[in-house]
Amino acid sequence: MPVVAARRLPLALAAALSLAVPVLAACGGGDAGSAADRVDWSAKTIAKSQQGVPLVAILVNSQNVGVGPTRLAFGLLRQDQTLVDGAAVTLRLFRLAPEPDQRPVVAEAAGTLTLRPVGLVPSNDHIHQDGTVHRHQGERATMYVANSTLDRTGWWGAALDIEVEGRRYEDLRLRFWVRERTSEPAIGQPAIPSRQRTVADAPLEEIDSARPPNRALHTQTIAEALTKGRPVVIAFVTPAFCQTRFCGPVLESVVLPAWQRYRDRVEFVHVEPFDLRRAREGQLVPVDAVREWGLLSEPFIVVTDARGTITAKFEGIVDLAELTEAIEAALSGGGSSRR
Repeated sequence: MPVVAARRLPLALAAALSLAVPVLAACGGGDAGSAADRVDWSAKTIAKSQQGVPLVAILVNSQNVGVGPTRLAFGLLRQDQTLVDGAAVTLRLFRLAPEPDQRPVVAEAAGTLTLRPVGLVPSNDHIHQDGTVHRHQGERATMYVANSTLDRTGWWGAALDIEVEGRRYEDLRLRFWVRERTSEPAIGQPAIPSRQRTVADAPLEEIDSARPPNRALHTQTIAEALTKGRPVVIAFVTPAFCQTRFCGPVLESVVLPAWQRYRDRVEFVHVEPFDLRRAREGQLVPVDAVREWGLLSEPFIVVTDARGTITAKFEGIVDLAELTEAIEAALSGGGSSRR
């Protein structure tokens, strides 16, 4: 999940992966009301108590979490770095003291959530000399998500209870920083009327890396779509240059089926996050629309209502059920709480 500030979209997530181990803990099955939950969330204690736990949890939200409605997304990795699928996960949230490395750290409980697994199976295609496409199916990419509203800035703690493969792991912990606002527009704000390249400006293969590309998703700019008086789905997705295991085939498995179902009532726009000519030369350089939106990762899907107000945001893997629910809410005039 690429970092725009570095002018190369890879990888905000790599940093998250490298930082995940030292801030995780398994505290040996304490319950939500124990003193350990409320007192010590210092990095040193958390790292020490993680020893011997065969799972690592990471926050997938590109270290870009803001106050307000938020779709929290977590990945679970085994020690061999393979992703954990099929787990049952419960999350307890805590508001931490302003200086979490100063002990004791008082943590105020902020609710319990059941995380929902969201998974897609990525594929890596290559073209034979006769033009046929050979598809290699990869490991199922799974995140665990829940919608919450974060009501203040500062350090937050997440304690996860996980049941998987007949084992139970309690109190796996991490902490994360909540900003006043995210780099991209928040839910409830107007969508940015970007004017990315369309088929009127360039050949389709220069603005869509899908096989085959879909011309219908590149006939109008975001700015034009926002003037149609209908909800809009904006998909910043790259089928060919996905950079992390948390990408998945979002365009083909989620966006296109939604487009088939709703295209008579909803505007759909696909934006390749990278300059494809340079990407094919080995340089992952974000397009202007990615910079204008302040995106730090891909895939990133935005849903607006008919007035162009953002009602839902999805970072990383999203499944068709999630996107469908957000579209239905936009069509009905209701809001959403997806980040």
